[in-house]
Amino acid sequence: MTHEFKATDFSIGEDGIARFTMTRGDIMNPLTEDLRSDFVAMLDQVQGNTDVKVLIIAGEGRAFSAGGDVKGMANRQFADPSVAQQRMYSTHNWLERLWNLDCPVIAAVDGLAYGGGFAFALMADFVFASPKARFCSVFGRIGLMPDLGLLYTLPRIVGMQAAKDLMYTCRSIDVEEARSMGIVYAIHPSDTLMGEVETFAERLTHGSKSAMTVTKRAVNKTFEASYAETVTAEATGQPLLFTTDFHKEAARRFVSKEPSMFDWDRMNKSG
Repeated sequence: MTHEFKATDFSIGEDGIARFTMTRGDIMNPLTEDLRSDFVAMLDQVQGNTDVKVLIIAGEGRAFSAGGDVKGMANRQFADPSVAQQRMYSTHNWLERLWNLDCPVIAAVDGLAYGGGFAFALMADFVFASPKARFCSVFGRIGLMPDLGLLYTLPRIVGMQAAKDLMYTCRSIDVEEARSMGIVYAIHPSDTLMGEVETFAERLTHGSKSAMTVTKRAVNKTFEASYAETVTAEATGQPLLFTTDFHKEAARRFVSKEPSMFDWDRMNKSG
């Protein structure tokens, strides 16, 4: 049965780029049941799909996403701790899939990324943002702890002390501070943000998806892996990549002194 996307627009282009845009900007793209369902359906279509080389996640309106459905919380939707716990486990079933998705993920943030929206952005490999972007681990303002993976991703990006600062104070930060902390990869004006994201994504499509996937999953485990475990990841992944068509053709071109299929420096000069 075909899924009807109710809180998002989703498409897979012939260029190998999947585009997932949260469309409930009128209510700041909260994590409603519809959005959860759309995320799962999107992952079902992207994960393992050889036609998808890159995923872009964006949000319409003045918020990338304002995070949790606070109205649902106010209605005591989660009054039973066991229900709330099961809901969290269920959410992480698809969040972990997003974190380890087998292609690069880019978040385009052109507004507020608060609470769960902040967590969504940090599930991406790269965060592009406009000067209108603001980020906030807002959970503590309503007496809650960070969730949706933020406890995992944020300390790894900004360090322990800075993560505690953002989590304890619940202060919002602008795009410049976010970039200085390593949260934001690049800043572009709102009117050119998506164009810059599309250009970056298109360049990534020229690379080896297999190599990026194996690298991504190994790097994602770096902070909890021992040296020996990292060596195992190399010794497991590299021999498989030696057998890929991309590597074989790249090696042949190198020996034949032909132009590389994937040369970021050359693309920068020509772009």
